[in-house]
Amino acid sequence: MKAHHLQFEKLIDINPRTGTIFFNRERIALVSVKALGILRKDLINTLGMERAKGFLMRYGWAWGKNDGESIKAKYKWDNVKELMLAGPALHTLEGVVTVEPDHLEISGDSLHFTGYWRNSFEAVEHIHHFGLEKESICWTLTGYASGYLTSTFGKEVIVYEDKCSGKGDPYCKFTGKTKDLDEDKFNDLMRYYKADSLITELDRAYHEIREVNKNIIESDQIQQKLTNMSLEDKDLSETIRYVASVLNKSIVIDYYNKIVESVFINNEHKLIYRSWTNDFSYTAEKQHGIATFPIRANHVNLGRMVVVGRDKLTSKEQLIIKRALSVMTIQMFHQWKLTHTLWKKKENFFEEMLQNPDAEAFEKRSYLFNFHPESLNRMLSVKVNPDTQCAEILKLLDKAHEGKDVFSKGAYILIILSGEEAEDPNAMAEDIYRLLQDNFPALKFYIGVGRKAESLRLLAKSYLDACKISDFIHLAHPQSSRISYFDNLEHVMMLLKGTDQEELILFYRKIIGKLVEYDKTNQSKFIMTLKSYLDHNGNLQDTANDLHLSIAGLRYRLERIENICHTDLKSGTGRFQYQLAIQIYYAIKIDNNYKKLLM
Repeated sequence: MKAHHLQFEKLIDINPRTGTIFFNRERIALVSVKALGILRKDLINTLGMERAKGFLMRYGWAWGKNDGESIKAKYKWDNVKELMLAGPALHTLEGVVTVEPDHLEISGDSLHFTGYWRNSFEAVEHIHHFGLEKESICWTLTGYASGYLTSTFGKEVIVYEDKCSGKGDPYCKFTGKTKDLDEDKFNDLMRYYKADSLITELDRAYHEIREVNKNIIESDQIQQKLTNMSLEDKDLSETIRYVASVLNKSIVIDYYNKIVESVFINNEHKLIYRSWTNDFSYTAEKQHGIATFPIRANHVNLGRMVVVGRDKLTSKEQLIIKRALSVMTIQMFHQWKLTHTLWKKKENFFEEMLQNPDAEAFEKRSYLFNFHPESLNRMLSVKVNPDTQCAEILKLLDKAHEGKDVFSKGAYILIILSGEEAEDPNAMAEDIYRLLQDNFPALKFYIGVGRKAESLRLLAKSYLDACKISDFIHLAHPQSSRISYFDNLEHVMMLLKGTDQEELILFYRKIIGKLVEYDKTNQSKFIMTLKSYLDHNGNLQDTANDLHLSIAGLRYRLERIENICHTDLKSGTGRFQYQLAIQIYYAIKIDNNYKKLLM
């Protein structure tokens, strides 16, 4: 017997009197595929996708196994291959799917069988009820083919889909293999064929639903407790302490890796968190049970919650965290609004104070600030380019420097330095520089530090100093972040405040720009020669002595300077232009040298 000799007319037997239909000597019933589709939908909705998949694969396996045993016993087959090919023919005749065998190879106890399924009723019905899926969905067909081949070949065979029209492919393509040819795939799929009854599946689903319901009730109770804590005006630290105790896990609220609040249940968790933030890796996150949850409200990034524990979070723990996050988000957003209101008040009052530095008016609203106007203070200004993340930077600086006055005004973020930090601002400025570079490496920062101030009037001047310095170093060094101080630029501050700074830099480049480039290219010292000559009021002998040159050598250098710059050194106007350009050059050079120290 050959597979293509199977004919529908010879296999079907219909008895109109009794209303029975036999196919291949087995009684069958004509059932609409729409009804099978509804059954499939109800199974998935009741059991879930994975359990319904296993149920339908086992159903298909039993169907295919029965057909295989029946067809094997009924006919005398020419060879094993014909018996294998009879399965696709029988499946097609039963109206389930059009099967087109492609490749069949039998070698001893190994079987490799591939082919195509077209017009799969399973794919059509699944798409109708659920739409396209990301994975193959012809579960009854793969079960049938696995059961048929296993019963006729005598060895366990697993069939799976390489392509499936249920996930958008133009056709379904199947592959069947014995265990020895693909053990991993075999072991992965065999778990679906465990003989669990529908009652077992429903019982398991019932227990899961009951467990979920219990978790919801417990998480609701925890949320109620957290809500009451919030209404009692408990702060964020108490909230996360309570959640950490419920979960028995460490919890950190951080913002750009800077801890806002934390509760570590042991030192090991603290070390794990620090190591993870310093050198983040997905492997470490999985090994140490680290989970992160963003905290956002009204399109504002408030930070994130980091949960540290040895084990992966259970569904119950995730539900508790979700409820806790809703309360924490409200707490943090409320605090954010208060902070921004305070920043705005500081900004507005600072504007008034600059326009009218009245000590009595300051006293009325001194609660807004932490500094005292009659003590030693300085203004530090941060200009950011681009300025799209100024709000995040302001929040980071405010958190990193608690107790200091941090606020924004226009294009600048301002910090008032007091006491020792005002006396020697280098360390504070460098700390701010590194903090910003570490957390916002793509941005450029121009940090200006104003003069010392021991009164509101001088503090207003210190503010103007700091902002003008930030603008100046932004223009002078647009490609790199910088710090500069009033003490280094005092000799040109009047020019910076009273002149268009861009024009000032263009003037310097016009007068001695070519000379600077010549020195760089030829490693000469014409700029030093020019400065010494101007410092000695054009006295050749004093300049030659200062530079350890002969008069002739000095004359040669001065002629070369005039030729390169096209400006007369002998005229008063020429000397004044050179003197001004030299001052601007050395102001910029100070910034360059300081940049190297930071690096």
